[in-house]
Amino acid sequence: MTKVEFINHKDQPLYATIKDINNKDLATKRPEVFDNDYDGHSILSLADIIAMVFPNGDVTQKPMLYIRHTDMIKNQYRFGDIVELGDTYLDVQKGVYHEEEIAQAGTKISEYHEFEDGMYGFESKEPFSQLKFNEDYFTAKEGNVFSIKGEGWPKTIFEHQSMYNHVATIIRPATVSGVYEGKPIFGLGEHDRLFIPTEINGFDGITNNFGYVYMNMMGIREDGRREQALISLEFSGKIFAYYYIDGEEPILTDHVTMEAEWEHLPYVNDGTCVFKDAIFRFCGKEFHFEGKWGCKGFTPKPRVEKHGQSQIFGTWYEGKIPYRHRVYLTFGENMEAYDVKLKELGFDVK
Repeated sequence: MTKVEFINHKDQPLYATIKDINNKDLATKRPEVFDNDYDGHSILSLADIIAMVFPNGDVTQKPMLYIRHTDMIKNQYRFGDIVELGDTYLDVQKGVYHEEEIAQAGTKISEYHEFEDGMYGFESKEPFSQLKFNEDYFTAKEGNVFSIKGEGWPKTIFEHQSMYNHVATIIRPATVSGVYEGKPIFGLGEHDRLFIPTEINGFDGITNNFGYVYMNMMGIREDGRREQALISLEFSGKIFAYYYIDGEEPILTDHVTMEAEWEHLPYVNDGTCVFKDAIFRFCGKEFHFEGKWGCKGFTPKPRVEKHGQSQIFGTWYEGKIPYRHRVYLTFGENMEAYDVKLKELGFDVK
C-alpha cells in the first residue's frame, strides 16, 4: 500500500466546534449558529440519516444499511432504502428491501415543522415515512416494516464551510435500536444536516463534480466506550478529520495521511476504483479500515452510470492492536476516484 499526505490548502481554514446540540439548533431551518455572513446565512438544504443495523444485534453477520437522503429546499426525498450490501468489496449491492413500501426518489414530504410531542421534522404520506429530531434523539419510520430510534452521543460536530464548498454541517452520531419486519435490530447511525448559503439556492448549486475520499467509522468497544473517526479528504485541498472516544477530548485536524492500494471496479470500464483496506493517520492516531462489502448508489438498481463513484463498508479499529467492537458502523464513499487521478495523487492502482 502507498501512503499519501493530505494537507488543507483551500482558501478557508478548518473551522469546526464540538458541542452538545439543543432544540434551538433544530427548531428552524436557519439556526443562529450558521445565520451569519461567514456561513452565508445558510438554510437547511439536506437532511440525512444513515444507520448500520444488525438483525437481533448479531454483529457476526453482514449488516443492513439504512439511508434516507432528503432535499429540504424541494421538499422531496432524493433517495432512501434499506440496502443489502454486496458480498465482497468489489460487488455492487445485492438489492434493497421492501422497495415498494419505502418512499423512493421524488416522493414529496411535508414542510419542516414541529410535531405535537415537541420534536421537529417531516414526513411523507404515500408511501409513509417520518423523520423526527430533538436534542436527545431522532426517530425514523419507513412504512410498517422499519422503525428506529437513535440515542444521541454526547458530542455533535458543527462544521462551518465543510468539504462541500460553502456548506455548513451538523453531524450527530447515535446508538440505534428498533424493529425491522417485527424483529429487533441494533446498530449505530448518524443524522447529518447540511446548510447551504441562501444565495446558492440549495444542493443543485454545489453539485459540480469534485473528487474526495469520505470515511465515517463508529464503534462501541467491549468496555462500553463509544468512539468515532470521521475523515473527509477532498482532492482539491479541503481536509477534515475528527476523532472522539468517551473519556478523552475530541481531536480535530486538517492534516491526514492515507495508506491504501486501489483496484479497478470489475463491473465498469471507466477507470473507477475502490480500495479494500486502508490506514488513516492523524494527530498521533492511526485507524485501520478493513473492507468487506461494496455498494453502488444505495438505490434498488446499482448506479453504474455514476462514473467515478465507489462505496466500501467493513470493520475497523484504532491503534496497532486489532480488537472487535460490540457494534460498529463504517461508511466509505469515493468520488471522481479514477485511476488517472489517483495515480496523480500518488496512490498505486492495480
